[in-house]
Amino acid sequence: MNIGADEKKHIARYLKFLLCCEKIAHRCSARQAKLCEDRQMKRFLLKQSRQEKFHAITFQSGILFLAPKGVNAPAQKQTRTYDALLDEAIKNQDLLSSVIGLQVILEGMGEIALARLDSGMKQRDAGLQKLRRAILAQEDAHHDFGLQYLNKNLLSIMSIQPEVYLAVISDMLTSMQNLFEFFDEDSDQYIADFRLNLPDQIYKNAISNNSYA
Repeated sequence: MNIGADEKKHIARYLKFLLCCEKIAHRCSARQAKLCEDRQMKRFLLKQSRQEKFHAITFQSGILFLAPKGVNAPAQKQTRTYDALLDEAIKNQDLLSSVIGLQVILEGMGEIALARLDSGMKQRDAGLQKLRRAILAQEDAHHDFGLQYLNKNLLSIMSIQPEVYLAVISDMLTSMQNLFEFFDEDSDQYIADFRLNLPDQIYKNAISNNSYA
């Protein structure tokens, strides 16, 4: 493993951010399963919740290995805010809003974050290729599920305000600029890639509702 001593803490902080997101996804998908009546959808959501829990355990193990004394999580304020938005959607029994917030938007951001992490791990010969591929494949499946659900409910999307979710994600990534810079990454590029990963319906709806750009 070619990870320098000075990199370990920064990678651990990046993993801590992903860990917080996985915990949000674990809780939310389990609660989504209780809202839906479709058995196939319920099974998928329960499976997702189990997978997110496994991802969280995996990232926690990585953090303990890299930084046994622990690290602070970046973007704590933003992740708490995002968790609260999803919690409100669930309490209002608004399954569509919660799917847009979790599987479409948060998982879309997670795909990019995990892909960048995977690329960095390859460069550092960190191993665990099968595990990394498995986690990426599962996150991709969660995102695809959200896109499929969105396509089935296009007539209802105008009642949703995705710009609230999107604004928090943008603020989240911007707040991590110093961490990105350590790895010669650009938070603006992350945000640009995130927006490109959004379905047109979400981006256009956000722009029409609140001039999100």
